[in-house]
Amino acid sequence: MAKNDKWKQKSKFNSGVKHKKNQRKCVLMFDDKDRQEFLTGFHKRKLERRRAALEEMKSKLKEEQKRVREERRREYFKMLQERRQALDEADELVDAITATKESVQYDHPNHTVTVTTISDLDLSADRLLEPDQRNEEREEEKDGEKIQALPKTAGNPLMSEKIQRLTASLNSLSKQKKKRRKRKPKEEMRRRNHQSDWKSSPFTHNKKLRKAKSTKAQRRKWTGQNERNQD
Repeated sequence: MAKNDKWKQKSKFNSGVKHKKNQRKCVLMFDDKDRQEFLTGFHKRKLERRRAALEEMKSKLKEEQKRVREERRREYFKMLQERRQALDEADELVDAITATKESVQYDHPNHTVTVTTISDLDLSADRLLEPDQRNEEREEEKDGEKIQALPKTAGNPLMSEKIQRLTASLNSLSKQKKKRRKRKPKEEMRRRNHQSDWKSSPFTHNKKLRKAKSTKAQRRKWTGQNERNQD
């Protein structure tokens, strides 16, 4: 009896089984909607990336066009200033030419005569207007030149290489989309025709017959044993 009691005590202590009363149970739940979104999300994310790329390209195009317009405006103003300076220099030259004085002396026995010719001619208006009115008109013309907008260039606008590349890439993407839309109905028609031809083919008819149980006479017809027996 003492031996049996010792063996029972050893079995109690040495048994590796532990009671799992205090441990919590883990339950895994799968959501069908989340699974569907995960499976169909690859195409959606691809389309979103493509849209984001197109928007970035459009924004870059707009920025490049703004930069080109600003450069054109600066060049236009520089050209205007150069022209004004050239006109002012031309006016000064004209004034210097027209305001020349010539003096000729004639010696007589009793006295001397000096004749001075002053050629101060205004070729623009032939001295019809007073100088105050002319100054006012010049000031009005200057104000009008400041208010005037940039002239519209005929034909294609001035574009840089970046704008040309961006426009070419946008056009290529739009053409690819149109081609895909055109190809879809053609591919569907081809598939339908292929399926109809395959269904109507004798190979499929023989397959259907083979699936069902064949009789002995049918097998003889296929193998040609019936004709040999008759011969």
